[in-house]
Amino acid sequence: MSSAGDEAAVAALRTTGRPRTWRVMATNGVTVSWYLPPWAYEDPSRSEVDPHHLPVALVDVELFRYFEDVVDPLVGPGDGLDGDGFVLAYFCAVTCRPFADREVPDAPVHPVLTVQVGSGDETVCHDPAELAALIARLRTHTDYLDQHVHPAFTAIHDDWEVHHRTVAKPPP
Repeated sequence: MSSAGDEAAVAALRTTGRPRTWRVMATNGVTVSWYLPPWAYEDPSRSEVDPHHLPVALVDVELFRYFEDVVDPLVGPGDGLDGDGFVLAYFCAVTCRPFADREVPDAPVHPVLTVQVGSGDETVCHDPAELAALIARLRTHTDYLDQHVHPAFTAIHDDWEVHHRTVAKPPP
């Protein structure tokens, strides 16, 4: 059974109207188009691509969605500062590169979720109060992942499966 948070997260991914597509057009008229999922923030369409650069333009197609609702950093003041002295905050995103180079293992050809919880691997707690504060920050982030990101990522994967069936994987 889904909660109201689950339903809100999944509903935020839906769009109305006709399914969207993105399109890469070469100057010689060759056009490649593909399904543009409702969760993708930007349309990666391009035109006026040199025909010799069409394979590169396709490899560069990236679909993404950022989850930005949790803005509190997991680290305390003094831990995990970047070069400008700012505390690095929580980051969560779905990315997909449908025409990615299959030889590059980090280039997902299906939607993957990246979660960054800080720039360092450790946070030092000097007393029980600091540990309690860290626990509260972690709980806020894991609750957000559980209540919002997980149902949204599930909907993203389900949508991807529906629109990217192969001959080896017939419809259910």
